Parts: sequence; C-alpha cells; structure tokens
Amino acid sequence: MNDTLIAAFGSFEFYFDATLLVAISGVVWTLARRLAQLVFFQMALRTRTVELTFHANADVPPEISALKLLVIRYGNDLYLKELASDQERHHGRLRNHVQRVDIKDAPDGGKLILARLRIHKRLGTQFKFFVDVEGDAAPVVAYLKTHDAIKDVDVTPRPVRNGQDKGRKRLFFLVADFEQVKTIEGFTNNMIYPV
Repeated sequence: MNDTLIAAFGSFEFYFDATLLVAISGVVWTLARRLAQLVFFQMALRTRTVELTFHANADVPPEISALKLLVIRYGNDLYLKELASDQERHHGRLRNHVQRVDIKDAPDGGKLILARLRIHKRLGTQFKFFVDVEGDAAPVVAYLKTHDAIKDVDVTPRPVRNGQDKGRKRLFFLVADFEQVKTIEGFTNNMIYPV
C-alpha cells in the first residue's frame, strides 16, 4: 500500500493534476476578485440627473452638429493628488467619457437639456458640456454667449480621425449653476461635490 501511495505521488499524472487544479483555482479566484471590485465600485457610485434649462434663440446656428457631456473624472485633482487613498485614486482616474445629452422643448418655450451624470458618493464628479461645430465657430460662440446659463466658452480643434474631421471644432463651456474647479493642467471644469 505504501508503494502504491508513493508511486501515485511520484507520478507525472499527480503533478499534472495538481498543476491544473492550482491554475484553475487561480483563474477562478482572480475572476471572483475582479467581479467583487466591480460590484463595490458600482455600489460607490450613484446616478443623479443633471438638468440645465435655457431659452434658445430663434436662430440656432446650422454649424452646431451635436451637444454632448464630457465626464472628466470622479473627484477633485488636488484631493486625489494629496489626500486620497489608493482605491479613491483608482476611482478618480481620468475618464474623459463622452455621454449623450437629450434636448427637449420646455413648456416655457426654451430648451431643456437633460444628461444623466454619475456622482461619486465620496469624491464628486468633474464634467463639462461641449458642442461639435462644423465650419466657422464664431457664430456658435456668439450664440452660446447670449445664454445666461453658459459661460467660459472655449474653442478647441476636434481630434482628426479621418479626412472628414478637418475643420471641425469642439466648443467646451461651463454651466453657471454648478461649481467650478481648476485642474492641475490648468483647465476649468464644472464639479458636483458629493452629497
């Protein structure tokens, strides 16, 4: 019996089976840990609807092709740099996620801009609205500056992905109803602090 036991532990099949078992358990453990991290991250977030109402002028410039929301990061740059834990730094990494914005007619004749924005429970969220412009940006800048809710319009060239993107610009702007925060790079973004 001892010879059989020694032969079984000394065989290639036992080592192969043990190696396979360790590899499978390692993969299962890694997947379970990643899933738990994802669940805890989603539990740390909360969705809040950001609403902005402004009265649109009758002459909306035809150069505007889209209005979108850029979610920059969770948290404030200074806090993330100096006080945040490793997990908060992970949550606060740069995202630059573009989200769709719904535009509806308001009962008072203006336009209602609706965007769903996730607010981090402990860190808050940095964001900025922008419009994509094809052609001359000057009439669009003038149009945006006529609204009281919009301030600090900034014209930047749009990233060129193919030959059709040349001449397209992106106009970022801040919403006056929300706090502003300056980033380490010198940009100013809107910020909703945690609630």
